[in-house]
Amino acid sequence: MSDQEIKIFSVSEINNNVKEVLELKFQEYIYVEGEISQANTAQSGHMYLTLKDSISTVRCTLWSARVNRVDTFPELGLHVIVKCRVSFYEKNGSYQLDIIEMKSSSVGRFHELFEKLKIKLKNEGLFDKSFKKKLPKYPKKIAVITSLAGSVIKDIIKVTQRRLPYIELDIYGCNVQGENCAKSIINQLITINKLGDSDVIIIARGGGSLEDLIEYNNELLARQIYNSNIPVITAVGHETDTTIVDLVSDIRAATPSEAAEIATQFSIDDILKKIEEMKNYINQNLSSKIKDIKYYLSNKKNIVDKNNPVNKINSYSQTLDLLSESLSSKISYTLNKKKSLVNQLYLKLLEHNPKSKLAITESKIFMTRSKINNSLENILISKRNKLNLKNNTLKDVNPLSILEKGFSLVYCNKKVASRIADFKLRDNLKIRMSDGELYSKVEDLKKY
Repeated sequence: MSDQEIKIFSVSEINNNVKEVLELKFQEYIYVEGEISQANTAQSGHMYLTLKDSISTVRCTLWSARVNRVDTFPELGLHVIVKCRVSFYEKNGSYQLDIIEMKSSSVGRFHELFEKLKIKLKNEGLFDKSFKKKLPKYPKKIAVITSLAGSVIKDIIKVTQRRLPYIELDIYGCNVQGENCAKSIINQLITINKLGDSDVIIIARGGGSLEDLIEYNNELLARQIYNSNIPVITAVGHETDTTIVDLVSDIRAATPSEAAEIATQFSIDDILKKIEEMKNYINQNLSSKIKDIKYYLSNKKNIVDKNNPVNKINSYSQTLDLLSESLSSKISYTLNKKKSLVNQLYLKLLEHNPKSKLAITESKIFMTRSKINNSLENILISKRNKLNLKNNTLKDVNPLSILEKGFSLVYCNKKVASRIADFKLRDNLKIRMSDGELYSKVEDLKKY
């Protein structure tokens, strides 16, 4: 073959051809899953990431305009699923993924573990309706297992007092998330069943992420709920969240307030409850319509982003970032090399100086003493806080606290009376005050 017949390509021509072939192959957005092994932020705000799996790695770009709009902020070691498009950077002849959206992939593993345990317990019959215990029509005492802080317990108290003012609530504190969550709930379930004086048990917590609800898929907790002699109502997470404890419990409520309503099922507020259900139905339909519209707009926006000339600007910006980082790296390398040489010489001098060794030993002794003092102080603070919390809880549930606010209890014929129908003329009365008792008789009756 003669020299005239040989086609010689320039580097730019090869890169341009590769770019056309590669981006033609991946015209649409794709989804890629991997672990973030590198994450660098340039002065421009752009982030340059590396995703890896067990075999390969791929470079990714997250432009500054999208950094604050992704669901999950990129961090080293995080497993993510990214929505991206494949692009080719001609300057250095490498391809990369331009990230549009990013979210944690732990959600998939959460569902995988959830489904395995769900199938196991289902096959054992723990979810069968025939084993579900019926709630009492007129409960006298409800045991509530939840956090002593937050709005959940306040919501339950508010609902039960509105629907059944005479109901007695026993509050059992627990951890609502974290590795000790399931264990603390199990301990309280055992305690309540041993006492045996509660008619219903409510296990409740507010909304949270899927990671926060992992402990509510604990097998030992599910079995403890199944073996409970007292009916159990669960209200865990948002209405759309479903956990193993929801499936094994006797009744699952969407919210802690709804759990309180179910436990006090017969009330004059049943009509209001029906209205609330219709309102939730309308809100769900509206939410579904809004989601559909957002999805449509998101697709349109993706088309605009794909053809946006800003991407060209970002490409040139990436070149500047690479050159800037290369220069900075070379300068840092030279300075560090000089510093390292100085430090080596300095360390050799210190090795022959007995004062340095003595100072190091004294410093270690001082740091150890500080750590011991800090640990003791933290232990004292923790114990003191727990004691104050328990003391405040006792004050809140003390019935005498209500009497001290100006209220009193009226006993007629040795029973608490609250309506005019409970009294007769000449009946003997006992009135309990915060600091004593009064005795009287009914002289007259007047009904409003």
